[in-house]
Amino acid sequence: MSSFGRWTKLLVLGALCMAPALAAQDNRVGELQSELARLRAEVDAMKVVQRQGGDEEPALATKLSKARLFSWATEDGNFALTMGTWVQFRLTYNDERAQDAEGPSDANSVRASNGRDFWNFRVTRAKTFFRGNIFGKEWKYFVLFHWTAGGSDLFEEGFLTWAKYKEINVNVGQTKIPFNYEFLTGYNKQQMVEGSVVSETFNHGWGKGLWLSGVIGGDTPWVKYWVGVFNGALRANNDFRNQDRAVNTDTFSQTVDADLMPVLRVETHPLGEVADDMVDMRGEDTYNKVLFSVGFAFNWLTSRFSNAALRPTSSSPGSGRSNTGQDTVAITLDGHFRWHGLSVNVAWYYRKTEFHNFGPLEGNGVTANRAFPGDLTDCGWTFEVGYMILPRQFDVGFRFGMFDADEFWLAGASTRRNALRPDSTELGLAVGYYIGGHNLKAQLDFTYITYQLAVGAGTLPANAPHGQPMPTRSPGSIAADQSDYWNVWQLRIQIQWMF
Repeated sequence: MSSFGRWTKLLVLGALCMAPALAAQDNRVGELQSELARLRAEVDAMKVVQRQGGDEEPALATKLSKARLFSWATEDGNFALTMGTWVQFRLTYNDERAQDAEGPSDANSVRASNGRDFWNFRVTRAKTFFRGNIFGKEWKYFVLFHWTAGGSDLFEEGFLTWAKYKEINVNVGQTKIPFNYEFLTGYNKQQMVEGSVVSETFNHGWGKGLWLSGVIGGDTPWVKYWVGVFNGALRANNDFRNQDRAVNTDTFSQTVDADLMPVLRVETHPLGEVADDMVDMRGEDTYNKVLFSVGFAFNWLTSRFSNAALRPTSSSPGSGRSNTGQDTVAITLDGHFRWHGLSVNVAWYYRKTEFHNFGPLEGNGVTANRAFPGDLTDCGWTFEVGYMILPRQFDVGFRFGMFDADEFWLAGASTRRNALRPDSTELGLAVGYYIGGHNLKAQLDFTYITYQLAVGAGTLPANAPHGQPMPTRSPGSIAADQSDYWNVWQLRIQIQWMF
């Protein structure tokens, strides 16, 4: 047999032997293709959401956002929702002591012995927020509920934003009045356990209104701005701030003839954006870059109110009104520095209030239609510095703040010893341990606050420690033109979690 014949037979025999194996392989490939087709069909089915009526819409995808909060969004991104809840649980040791400014030899001296000393567990804040976009990526929303406030203050924020262009956003709803940086940063991103007494005195709370906001600049926000108008409601009869947070029927029992309140805030971040945070939460890879920002804000509040401490209650003939008109202009200037874990925050506040009495003032020894007490000028400032010993994990901080309230004359008084709120000085030290950033952290701080209580200051808890009333002092308790002091020591330990 020739060589060709032998090779031919061998090839035929080999093919016959391999045929079953090749057939089996083809069958396996077919099975895999069928399985792949089945899996693709299942994936496609998962991407389709059947709604009533038989329409099809993209499914919602669930993920964990960069802020470690759960979020949901449609495939096209036109609908999105991020939800989070944060809670602050606090243990407070509080020691309060009153101090008479006069010595024991003074006939008018009342050596104060009152005070209180207590330990207290408390859920300070519990809030839930929802944010995202609807019907398109340019229509953004934000809603915040404050569970521990409850009642008419349960709904804290809720606004809609048209954000097609970053240079100009149109906002409508209820939000924090864009005035001072510390208040806008939020209570969940503070270096201390609580905000400063100066910020509590000057911030304008929450308001309903219409405002524009935006950022001018690329990666470097040369200008960030907020400008708008809000309801010109008063927080209290003798506290000249906006407070339009409650969701209820409009009333004018405390505020009459109130105009809309214009507000402007402008910031510049020439080296890069300084985050809305009182500490430097950047990691080791970024915190060597120097950052700083400067902010300026202005607002103007005009309204009338009734207050016997500022104006005798005699009403105007015919109208029966005994209201005092007030025009308040508030200004703040703040600066913020970040580098290598170091954070520095400085703020200055100024507020001027002019009063205009309406109707005669007879019966109190005051000349008719005399405009008194005329005007008040309040000033304050804060300085806060912190350092991240371990980046994003462990920091220490220090705060110092002062507030100077203007005094005024009342009918029959010979001295300027009356004031709407006390002068105050605050000193604070803080330590923070960040387990998961601000989402999970433990804080400890110590604060010492002293208040110089002028006559009348007891009616207003504007710059008292959070959640505490201001003590009342009688005009006859001390000698003329002197004030008692109220000293408050606080040790606070707080756990905060957000999810």
